[in-house]
Amino acid sequence: MWLLDKPNVASAKTQLVEALTLRDGTAVYALSNAERAAVATAYRLYDRQNGRHHVDLETCGLTEACRDAIHVAYGQIQKGGRLSKLRQSLLEHAETCPFCGFAEATQLDHYLPKEDYKGLSIYGRNLIPACGPCNNAKRRHVGGPADEFVHPYFDDLPDVDFLVATVTMRGASLSTKFSVDAAGLTPDQSASLSFQMNKMRLNSRYKKQVNLFLFSQRTGMLEVFDKRGAQGLRQYLTESAQDLAQDFGRNDWRAALMRGLLQSAVFCNGGIKRYFARRRRQRAAA
Repeated sequence: MWLLDKPNVASAKTQLVEALTLRDGTAVYALSNAERAAVATAYRLYDRQNGRHHVDLETCGLTEACRDAIHVAYGQIQKGGRLSKLRQSLLEHAETCPFCGFAEATQLDHYLPKEDYKGLSIYGRNLIPACGPCNNAKRRHVGGPADEFVHPYFDDLPDVDFLVATVTMRGASLSTKFSVDAAGLTPDQSASLSFQMNKMRLNSRYKKQVNLFLFSQRTGMLEVFDKRGAQGLRQYLTESAQDLAQDFGRNDWRAALMRGLLQSAVFCNGGIKRYFARRRRQRAAA
């Protein structure tokens, strides 16, 4: 969740030509040497800008006709297109959508929108694996430091627990609210992370995921609680949070959830039994 390793773009120049050339060798748009150089310069500028806006990236030093041709060529990244292997490699780059951390990444989002930055339409580092809901939520938004999305390839987030899950229980009902703890973050990082969570409606979308994930853990959690009580459950939650952080990152929502449950005295002191009994009844009635 949040970050991904940068994709290798050593083939970016080859991919550009391939996108603009039919399989029989006919050029859809014949790039001049100057245009090839301009695209290469734009790609380097994009990397130096960490994927953020720069006025020169709007035109990339290209004519409108050339920009339009590259923009249209994005269609070749779809299944069956000449650049479908690029699509496949980018989607395989992410186990889950980096924006939400739970849904399968089945689409590619242009971090800088292709409608406004046409020359970057097929640049691998401007293409972010994403799920449909996150891609739709982001749309053409660019924004500034306080209202922009985390760039999964370029941003560097501190190694602190900034994703916090606050767990409350009323009777057998458990509710969880995720938020960003600003401690250890720069003001821009805190604002950006909070903006992304709100824009993607993550608290609303996490509700179902929390219940599904906890139900998948019920056997182990209940067994520990029945044998060792609240103290054993707290140890189980601590170890689970550590394992999840190691496997998925310390700010994965599941690791944050386990840390939140650990802080809930009601859950650890018996609320766990009421919660899972209620969940079993709900599933049986569904």
